[in-house]
Amino acid sequence: MNKEGSYVLGIIGAFVGGMVATVPWILMYAYGQMILSLLAIIIGLCSFYGYKLCKGKMSKKVPIIITVISLLSVSIATFVIIPLLLLEKEGFTVTMDNLEILYDSSEFTGALIKDYVISLIFTFLGISGVIAKIRGEVEDLEA
Repeated sequence: MNKEGSYVLGIIGAFVGGMVATVPWILMYAYGQMILSLLAIIIGLCSFYGYKLCKGKMSKKVPIIITVISLLSVSIATFVIIPLLLLEKEGFTVTMDNLEILYDSSEFTGALIKDYVISLIFTFLGISGVIAKIRGEVEDLEA
């Protein structure tokens, strides 16, 4: 464990880990026409491992950092990456104008928000286990 690490490097690692963990979830959503929210559970875990891999400072702040980064990863994947992949998949040019047209569809945005809420629930489930692990590691450092 790294009691002397860097929050900045840890946050960068957590973000990269969280975004990497979104890849299977994004691919299932965009190309498998289904949302496997269970895949959202691994986002918190990968964020934490990215944090540790980049030698993030272990403290009581880490659960908050991992929670924020995990939620940010899910949000970026849901509201940016997935719509762009869906445009590309349907043969449209990926532009901000086409993305705006896609978001003008109330059917699309309604479905996306519903899937986002479900994904957040599963992400929180995944984070809760990770937070328990983090707290245990921080307590070991302080002992």
